[in-house]
Amino acid sequence: MLNKRPRYTPAELNARLRFIVGIVLAGILTLTMTLMLFGLFFVYQGDSISPVDEKLFGLMTPVVLFLTGTLSGVMIANSGKPDLDGNGIPDDEETHVPNTSS
Repeated sequence: MLNKRPRYTPAELNARLRFIVGIVLAGILTLTMTLMLFGLFFVYQGDSISPVDEKLFGLMTPVVLFLTGTLSGVMIANSGKPDLDGNGIPDDEETHVPNTSS
């Protein structure tokens, strides 16, 4: 009763979900890379990298690769439905409203 806005279509919900997931994954990837580079460049390591840091970077490498692959998969993923007009909504889910303005 309080919410008078129209409901989102499944295509709009899917687009919003992909956007939010993409932003979250990109943020995690950026934060991870920033902290790894900060630790590598700005924290004094001595003459060589410590064994603990070496193990941490070895552990973080697959995590970063997984996040990158997941992020690219989410952004590339498509339901396989054609979208000939390129507006982000598959053509069979669009509601065409006739133009009544004169």
